[in-house]
Amino acid sequence: MMRVVADLNRKAMMTRASVTDTKGWVVVCAGARDSYQAALALHQAGLLKTLVTDLYVPLDKVIPAAACRLLPSSIFSKLERRFRDGLPSSLVDSHPGYAIRNWLRPHDWMQRVDGLGRRAGSRAATERYSVLSYSHVATAAFVRVPELPKVLMQIQPHPAAVKRALASDSFLPEFPHEAGNELTWPAEVFQKFAREPLLADLCIAPSKYTRETLTQNGANSDRVAVIPYGVDVDFFTPAQISSDTFTVLFVGQLSPQKGLHYLLEASRRLRLANAELRIVGELPSNRRALRAYAVEATFLGTLDWAALRNEYRRADILCLPSLSEGFGLVVLEAMACGTPVLTTRTSGAADLICENKNGFVITAADLDSLMTKLEWASANREFLRDMRTAARETAEQYPWVRFRNALVNTLQSTTITR
Repeated sequence: MMRVVADLNRKAMMTRASVTDTKGWVVVCAGARDSYQAALALHQAGLLKTLVTDLYVPLDKVIPAAACRLLPSSIFSKLERRFRDGLPSSLVDSHPGYAIRNWLRPHDWMQRVDGLGRRAGSRAATERYSVLSYSHVATAAFVRVPELPKVLMQIQPHPAAVKRALASDSFLPEFPHEAGNELTWPAEVFQKFAREPLLADLCIAPSKYTRETLTQNGANSDRVAVIPYGVDVDFFTPAQISSDTFTVLFVGQLSPQKGLHYLLEASRRLRLANAELRIVGELPSNRRALRAYAVEATFLGTLDWAALRNEYRRADILCLPSLSEGFGLVVLEAMACGTPVLTTRTSGAADLICENKNGFVITAADLDSLMTKLEWASANREFLRDMRTAARETAEQYPWVRFRNALVNTLQSTTITR
């Protein structure tokens, strides 16, 4: 069986074959993963044959674009996220019915996720293309191309690591878990997703932490490459927004995995003077536990890109106290806006943090450390302002073009052994 291994250290004494010798790549993902940057990277390199996904809005076509612009701005802004300038819709195999079913019955996503993988795998098998698949849709794609190169984009830490982090956390057990996380997956679903890295010839991890969780759960370290995500440094930019209020911002799923319950409880216990906690993210259907924190936090729901950017700009600090996080794109977005970050060692974005320079890193599930750091930050807002330049400079090192180039270079420096 063909085995594709990333030549990470360039030490392997193997026969080298460039990936450009293959006929091309099929990319498959559910949702607008990484703003379609992986597919865009392969297209720019002349390697993309098709992207298989749920909903891709053809804003590069006159009639659909004109029709979408007649919609309310709140809807149009969401549809804009399902398109990437430079990635022609003619290269996309879009399945909007899949997206509609997910919106109507989001808790049933595990029952339909294989559909996209099967479509991508069948296309690749017929045309003899390689497959680059994001997590959760990979199994159905990979089993259809056993002898062809298969690359996994691992969006989260290994499921076993996430499950362990969630299971070991007994703080505020009444805090709502979103449906379908690693604790509630049926056993067969958990095993399927846990095996995905072992089916791949190469795994792309967004952080050192994610790579560590993969190797701890059976993945060969030579088969895992770390490629950090990027950020739109032209859109997410700093702006001078002054306020007398110390503002802490959280952006993400309102779930235990993100550590939100620690942040809410820290806010309640500290009762910092002249301070506010602002929460951006879709509100869960079960809001009982959140109502207890109505005084401590302002829940903003989901926001469009412009409104989100304003929240980053006005915040003194972004706090992402994740229990287990693959990367945390919001960290780069905040830093691009000049906002320092407080996150955890089990958040992939910790790779970006230089302590006391552009942010802070604490141990996950450590309420005392979180409270101590927030209390210090509230009393040292001038120090935080001095960190804004360093935060922006860090983000400038990670434009999306860096991610795209690194992905293509990694694929092109693979070795194939038989």
